[in-house]
Amino acid sequence: MELSAWLVIAYILTILGVIATVLSENRNPLKASAWIFIVGLIPVFGLMAYIVFGQDQRRLHSISRRFYRRLMRRPQRLALPEHLLKRRQVTEEHQQIIQLLQRNSNSPLLQLESMEVYTWGYDMYEALFVDLERAEEYIHLQAYIFGADTVLDRLTELLVRKAEEGVTIRIIYDHLGSYDVPSSYWRRMREAGIQVYAFMRVAFPLLSTTVNYRNHRKIVVIDGSIGYVGGMNFAQRYLTGNQLGRWRDTHFRITGVAVAGLQSSFLSDWYTVSRKVVNMDRYFDPNALANAYSPSIQFVQGGPFTHWHVLEQAIIYLISRANRSIAIETPYFLPTENLNNALITAALAGVKVELMIPDRTDSRLTTYAANSYLAQLLEAGVEVYRYQAGFLHSKLLLIDERIASIGSANMDFRSLEHNFEIAGILYDEGMTRRLRQIFEEDKRSCLRLEAESWAQRGWRVRFAESFMRLFAPLL
Repeated sequence: MELSAWLVIAYILTILGVIATVLSENRNPLKASAWIFIVGLIPVFGLMAYIVFGQDQRRLHSISRRFYRRLMRRPQRLALPEHLLKRRQVTEEHQQIIQLLQRNSNSPLLQLESMEVYTWGYDMYEALFVDLERAEEYIHLQAYIFGADTVLDRLTELLVRKAEEGVTIRIIYDHLGSYDVPSSYWRRMREAGIQVYAFMRVAFPLLSTTVNYRNHRKIVVIDGSIGYVGGMNFAQRYLTGNQLGRWRDTHFRITGVAVAGLQSSFLSDWYTVSRKVVNMDRYFDPNALANAYSPSIQFVQGGPFTHWHVLEQAIIYLISRANRSIAIETPYFLPTENLNNALITAALAGVKVELMIPDRTDSRLTTYAANSYLAQLLEAGVEVYRYQAGFLHSKLLLIDERIASIGSANMDFRSLEHNFEIAGILYDEGMTRRLRQIFEEDKRSCLRLEAESWAQRGWRVRFAESFMRLFAPLL
């Protein structure tokens, strides 16, 4: 037989092997069918797409189980004792969601001393840079995107100066998210004594099996007493906008025992990238005291290597327990089947469900796929708002104005199943009402989508949306 014939046979056997692997992994039927379709009907490129995006790597572990258990025991020691927990009415009302997150992700209930919310990049950066200037012992900083622009210039100057003062500084950046940053930035920081690591380096993005698993977390911890978390990266677009207009996002500054939840997330990622075990006694204050009457939060680390899809479980559970209202802000809406059904069920049951998404996104293909979900939601009674005053990058979930989910995760397959994310489940009526006020303010910059007008889209647009929906798990 000729070489070409052998190559064809080898290719066919490879395709059959991939299909058998997909079937044996007992995946979601929709995702399994999509991959069988892609691999079987798109020659060569379908196989390449599976190699890069499709392999189930949940059996792999980026951090040793022994170190992870040691690390997670630290914030557990700072959690509110059981006898004080029973005195809190708010935790009694949400005892099951608290227990769910403790069991599926080792997330303790931690107390906040203070929480400030920022909705624009300028305000957040100004507060953060003031706190960084005041750092005395260490700075832990992590983001998905660092832009090679004036924001990173300012941050670099500040951090280099603090390193010269003797402050220990550790930085984690996602290699793909910050792919365009010249190496000179990181080299200058390292020469100043700053420890900088990239998360999951990708030498050749089109051939890498890790390109699908990105670290999307945005965390800053300063001296163990101040923490920042939310949706904002470090980029000029948060100050002056870009072709999509001003970027509207939501970020938080916290103090109190709850900072330990952010610390444990950062240190787990730090071990992943550096393989260095730090002295944890330095980074968790054993004298920190929990207050039975202060607001409570659980920080959940979502990721592809966890046994459960912990963020999806938490969000669906919260939606299913809503009695009056559900409000969502997300830049990308590509829900899993279970999440989509949960929203539809809640709306049909009479819960007021409001979904706010940007009118335009930075990906036309993603927009097509996201739009394919809207007709059914509108039919079920979900109120859909499209943000007009720039690009909505905020991630919020508000339930009955009594509980909120904040952090870095979008309402899409990538955040719920593939990315490393951080979410905070907040049990505080005061802050939840404040976030509801922000949601109502954002609605003034929105155009509400009407089912009748949405149904008038042309058949070409509908076909493009339906076609791209097949690829929703990959977008």
